[in-house]
Amino acid sequence: MKPTHIDQEQVNAYLGAGHWSRETMVDRYTSYSRDFPDKVACRDTETELTWRGLDQITTRIAANLIALGLRRDARALVQIPSSSREMVLRMALKKAGILGCFAPMQWRRRELTYTCDQIDPSIVFVLPGTMNEDQRLWLDETCADRTGLEFLASVSTAPSDGWVAWSDLADSIPDESAVGRIADRQFKFDEVSLITASSGTSSLAKLNEWPEGAQLCIGRATVERLGVREDDNIGMFAPMSGAAGVLVWVMSGATSCTYTFPSGFNAPDLLRLVEETRITVATTVPVILARLAQEDLGSFDLSSLRAIRVGTGVASLDAARQIESQTDCRVVVASGAMECPGFGHANFDEPAEQRLDGSTGLPLRGCRLRIDDDEGNELPAGQMGHVKVSAPFASSGYWNEPEATARVWTGGWYTTGDMGAVDEDGRLTLLGRAKEVINRSGHKILPIEVEQEIAKHPDVFQCAVVAAPDAEYGEVPWAFVQVRKGKSLSPKALVDVLRSEGLATYKIPARFIQLSEFPRVGGNKIDKKLLLDMAPAVEGARHG
Repeated sequence: MKPTHIDQEQVNAYLGAGHWSRETMVDRYTSYSRDFPDKVACRDTETELTWRGLDQITTRIAANLIALGLRRDARALVQIPSSSREMVLRMALKKAGILGCFAPMQWRRRELTYTCDQIDPSIVFVLPGTMNEDQRLWLDETCADRTGLEFLASVSTAPSDGWVAWSDLADSIPDESAVGRIADRQFKFDEVSLITASSGTSSLAKLNEWPEGAQLCIGRATVERLGVREDDNIGMFAPMSGAAGVLVWVMSGATSCTYTFPSGFNAPDLLRLVEETRITVATTVPVILARLAQEDLGSFDLSSLRAIRVGTGVASLDAARQIESQTDCRVVVASGAMECPGFGHANFDEPAEQRLDGSTGLPLRGCRLRIDDDEGNELPAGQMGHVKVSAPFASSGYWNEPEATARVWTGGWYTTGDMGAVDEDGRLTLLGRAKEVINRSGHKILPIEVEQEIAKHPDVFQCAVVAAPDAEYGEVPWAFVQVRKGKSLSPKALVDVLRSEGLATYKIPARFIQLSEFPRVGGNKIDKKLLLDMAPAVEGARHG
């Protein structure tokens, strides 16, 4: 299908400027199979595939999906752990001309039902052994109620009759006529070929159309900024259903590096995987970066690791600096959204004092950035306002939601919902979500400002500040804190830190609540909506 809010004139402009090309990821993978047939494309704890092997298995799966009778532009809802099989399935769906929507593993019945309502899938892929009771209940309801759902598929063995097993797709020799149809079915450069899900931190997740040309564009731009080479071994230390994972996976459309998938995201296991497979570049999210920094890094051989890209949230600079002080690895901070990734990305070649200066760097090549006031007027450098972006690698709108698309895309600019400022050099500093700004009796409080001060206490592992309703002030800040293993912390100690840093009294949280673990949504972002609901059930304290 054609993109919603990118017309042919805009496509031609992207082509003319060199941002888009007529190549697709299928074209690129086919060339790797020809030019580097025996080079490892992807591996996990169970499987290793060369580029030739990847080309062969994706062709078999694509042809077998076509032979099932799935129409072009049919939708597939996929909820599976990231692994080589996910990379295989993503490419097979592109070859078959089937739009894949990859759901985070954290999603439950509510999010999955909403997504089904939006995309009306013809096939659902799951890994039955990883499903909890709520997800199984959702699947039972989906099977009973949706006439458009034709197939349930397992990326392992089939749990019962009527399911399509992975072996049915990956191992069965397909009909030659179905193989022959791939050339006409595979997505073209100017068509939507993927549906990505935002994290849903402010509401139910938005489903984004993503044109093929945009995916290759961001892949090339990220390779350039991160300094990725063909001989790199990329550690996928974040799920591919989230931005930190998928935005690094699309680099495979620009270079034939190897992708290595862990079996989970336990920090010691990830470090051992670096040792064992000689990972050179890793992608992750802030919470995993913080956990890596807590390990005894000197007890692992990390000499192969030269870069860790951390995206989708505000990274802990202390964690980044700690990793850099103990290894030869550089931490590269990035920011963006599923709607428009890459609006801030540090450069691998920058010195640490610039790369870790608290900003998220310059926009990727081709991306325009502006900061507006509440009335939509562009602000000068250094002033805080609403972040708006326009880029050739952006989403082309929300799937099946024209009104929601029109609300956030205006004149080619996407309103990110972030507050931020751009300095004289064009570097972006994010200051929190506009919806999260706390209004305490007319005083505006940026949660990120308070969070950064709380995080300075050496016993704090992670924290989040949210707006809580208050009868006297309207809203007041509450702080949720996770302390480091084996440590304890009193609210008074935190208040003392904030006062010693000169934080205005009205910004000091009215309540401090200690958590053993934060609730999270897709992309491993903290679920701030859930925190206030949890507050009565956990131990907390007020200051003053």
